[in-house]
Amino acid sequence: MNVFEKNSRWNWRPLVVSAALMFLYASVLLKLGRDWLTDENYSHGLLIPFVIAYIIWLEFDDLRKVRRSPFILLGVGLICTAFLMLVAGTLGAELYSQRISLLVMLAGIIVYWFGPTLFKSLIVPFVLLFLSIPIPQILFNKIALPLQLWASSLAAKGVSLFGIDMTRRGNILELLPLGQTKIVQLEVVEACSGIRSLMTLIALGLILGYLTRDRKGAGLGSLGKWDLWRIAILMASAVPIALITNAGRVMGTGIATYYYGVNASEGFWHDIAGWGVFVVAFILMYFLNTVLKSIGPSDTAIRSDPVIAKSGSIQRSKSAYQTAALVAALVTGGFFVNWFESRAEVEVVRVPLIEVPIEIGKWGQTGTDQRFDEASERVLNATEYVMRYYYSNDSYLNFYVGYYESQRTGATYHSPLNCLPGSGWIMNEPRLVDIPVEGGESFVANLYSLQNGEDTQLMLYWYEGRGRRTANEYWDKLYSVSDSFMLRRSDGAMVRLMAPVGDDEEFAVSELVDFASAFAAESEPYIPR
Repeated sequence: MNVFEKNSRWNWRPLVVSAALMFLYASVLLKLGRDWLTDENYSHGLLIPFVIAYIIWLEFDDLRKVRRSPFILLGVGLICTAFLMLVAGTLGAELYSQRISLLVMLAGIIVYWFGPTLFKSLIVPFVLLFLSIPIPQILFNKIALPLQLWASSLAAKGVSLFGIDMTRRGNILELLPLGQTKIVQLEVVEACSGIRSLMTLIALGLILGYLTRDRKGAGLGSLGKWDLWRIAILMASAVPIALITNAGRVMGTGIATYYYGVNASEGFWHDIAGWGVFVVAFILMYFLNTVLKSIGPSDTAIRSDPVIAKSGSIQRSKSAYQTAALVAALVTGGFFVNWFESRAEVEVVRVPLIEVPIEIGKWGQTGTDQRFDEASERVLNATEYVMRYYYSNDSYLNFYVGYYESQRTGATYHSPLNCLPGSGWIMNEPRLVDIPVEGGESFVANLYSLQNGEDTQLMLYWYEGRGRRTANEYWDKLYSVSDSFMLRRSDGAMVRLMAPVGDDEEFAVSELVDFASAFAAESEPYIPR
C-alpha cells in the first residue's frame, strides 16, 4: 500500500470531525465573523485564522512527528465541559461563554485524538484565537474608560509643554484655536484611547515573539524559557506602547487644532493619524523585541529531537468507532444548539418609550425629548431610548431610559460608572437608597453625587426588566442569563435620573426618590414584567 493510500485512509477523519464541529458552532462562528467585520476593536481577528494556518504550516513537519498518546478521559471531559458551556451560553444569551467553549472544544478534541503533548505544541495558536474573541461589553467598558482618561491626561500635559492652554474634563479636552473666539472640544473616544490598537498589539507581540524565537526550545509551544519571558514582556509592553502612541496622537491633534482649527481633528487627517500611530507602535515593539533578543540567552540547544510515533508519520489515534462517536456527539449537539438558536425569543407586547406619559406623579415634562449624537447612539446600541426633562414646582430632573429587546447579540446596558467619568464627571459618595412602590414593595437603586467643575448633581439609576429591579449590573447580567434560559427572554432597560443638588441635598434626594417611585408604578407597559 503506497503512502497516498495510507494517508487517504485517515484524512477523512479530521475532515468529518471538522465538518461536524462547524455544524455545532455555526451560529457562533457567524456572529464572531460579523463582529470581526464590524467591531474595529477586534478587526485583527479577520487575520488570525490565516496567521494560525501559517504557523501550523511552518511547524507541520515537527507537529506530525510528535508522539501521540490520546488521553481519552481528559479529552472527553473537556469536550463535555465545552458542550455544557455552549448550551448554557446559548440558552442564557451569553456570547462570550459560547465563544470560549469553542477553544475548550478544540482542546478537548486534540487531547482526545492526539494527546496533551500535541496540544502543548499548539498553545500559541490557541492563545491567538483567544485574543481575537471580543470580551464582554461589561468588562470592555471597564478597560476602555481608564485608557481614555490616561490618554487624555498624557495628551493634555504634552500640549501644555508647547505653551498652549488646554483644559481637561475627564476625556474631554478644550482649547481655543489661535485667532479664534470659539472653544473647540476634543473627545478622547475609545478609538483614540489605545484600546483598539491595544488588542491588536497584544496579538502582534505574541506573533512577533513566536516567529523570532530560537529554534527551538522544549517548553510550552516549543518555546525556550527566555523566549517565553520575551513574549510575555512583548505582550505586556502593548499597554504602555498603545497608551503613549495614542496620547501622542491626541497631543498632535490638539497642537494642530490650535494652529489650524477644528478641521485638523476631523476627517482625512484624523484617519491618517490613526494609521501613523499604529505604524509607530509596531516599530517600537519591533525595536523592543530586537533589544530583548540581543540581551537574552540562546535557547537553541534546549530542545531534543522530536520523538516520532512508532507507526510512522501518520498514526491512528482513535478507532473508527471512537471517531464515529465523537462525530455523532458533535452533530447531535449541533442539531440541539442550532434549533434553540433559531428559536426567536418570546415576543413581548410593550408600549414604545416615546409614549411614556408627559405627566408622572406630580411631575410634568418640560421641553422636547432629547437625543444623543449619532456616535453616542452607536455606542449605546439600544433598541429604543427616551431622554427628557421633568419639572415640579422649583425642582427639575433629567430622565433617561434605554431599552434592549434582546441581549443575545451582545448589546447591553452602558453603566453610568463607565460613561460619565469620561465626560468629566467626578462620582462621589456612592450609596444605595430604597425606592418605595405602590403595594408596600420597594427596590434598591444606586445614588451618586456628581461634580463637574462648578456643576454638582445627584444621579439615581437602576436596571429593570422581566419583573426585576436591581442596582448591580453584574447581578442583572446573571439574571438576564437565567431568564433567557427559563423564560426565553433577555430584554431589559436601564433607568437613570439626574438632578441638581441645589441648596438642600436631602431635599434633592427625596425628589429623585419621589419621581423614581412614581415612574416604577407606571413602568410595566414600557418595560414589561
